[in-house]
Parts: sequence; C-alpha cells; structure tokens
Amino acid sequence: MVQASDALWGRWVMLKPAAAYRFLAQQSVRDGAWFGWRKLLLVASVLGCTMSLIASASLTLRLAGPATIYWSFVPLAEIAALAAVSWHKKPTHPFPQTVDLFLAGHGPWLLWLTGLCTIWSFIPPIRAFSFSSAWLYGAGTIVIGWSAYIDFCFFRFIMGRSRAGAGRDLVLQRLISWTLIIGVLGWPAIPPALAARFGP
Repeated sequence: MVQASDALWGRWVMLKPAAAYRFLAQQSVRDGAWFGWRKLLLVASVLGCTMSLIASASLTLRLAGPATIYWSFVPLAEIAALAAVSWHKKPTHPFPQTVDLFLAGHGPWLLWLTGLCTIWSFIPPIRAFSFSSAWLYGAGTIVIGWSAYIDFCFFRFIMGRSRAGAGRDLVLQRLISWTLIIGVLGWPAIPPALAARFGP
C-alpha cells in the first residue's frame, strides 16, 4: 500500500477521487484485520465529539464517550450496506482494506461536522440555531453531491464496476445505509405514531 500518510491520501481522495482511487487500486495489500477499522473509529469519534459540542459547547469525555459508542452505528450501517452490495461480486481487495478505502471518502462529511461544531462552539446558542440551519441545508447539499461523486469513484475504480454498475451500487449502498440510519434514529417515535394512527 502507498506509504503516504492517511491524512495525505485522504485529502487526495477528497480533491481528486478518480485519480486517487485509480492509484490506490493498484497498490499492494496491507495485512491485518485492524487496518480496515481505524477509520470507523475516526468517523464514530468525530460524531461523538460533535454531539458533545452541540449539547454543551464543550468537549467532555462524559458526553463524547457514550455518544461515540451510540453513533458508531452510522459507519457500521454504511459498512453493512457496502457488504450487501458487494458480497456476490468477486472481491478485488480484502474486505478490511475495502472498508478503509471506502471510509477514506468521508472527508467531506467530517469537514461538514467540523463546521457544525464550530458554529455551536463559538456562536451564542440563540444565533447558532439560524447559522446551523443554513449550514445543515446549504453546505449539507454540497456535501451530499461531493461525497456521492467520491463514492462513485470508489465503486468505479476500487470495486472495478462499470459506470452503470458504479452508479447502481452507489444508489443501492446509500439506500440501504440511509434506511438503516433513519430507522435507528426514528425508531423511538415510530411505535407511538403507529399507535396514534391505528389505535382505538
């Protein structure tokens, strides 16, 4: 595998995903199951720290620790969806390395979360609501498109799909993972809503 630091080629994946993934697809494989799960911990940790900063405008282990554990379901759902769309295809890389390369494309989301943390850390709460709404919908729309292109390049060059196949796997992976994520987030409200709608 390329000897450059994870941060360096992570930026390369964000800025030039097609060239980066073409290059990374040709590199030798790193051994070890741990290799593929480091970025899962990174994504979960950033989510946990974001929740701590939004809740208290400070970073505390008491809030960030449990939030990291709880929000780890987000990258786990994405990994499960990745496995679902690729299990029947001949793998081009060991699955831990595939996971690592896939999560390398999460840079835009991590930048977006960093911006959200900045808003809630340095702007008074009353004004932070309006700023965060603009950031959620404005920057969030850009990040969705940006990350979709990165994931398309991942499926195209790392997974070896055709253009049509990469587009199909991208849509299917997003559909599965976002359904799982929204289902977990919305589950506490679903039973009362169903009871209110269909109850006596």
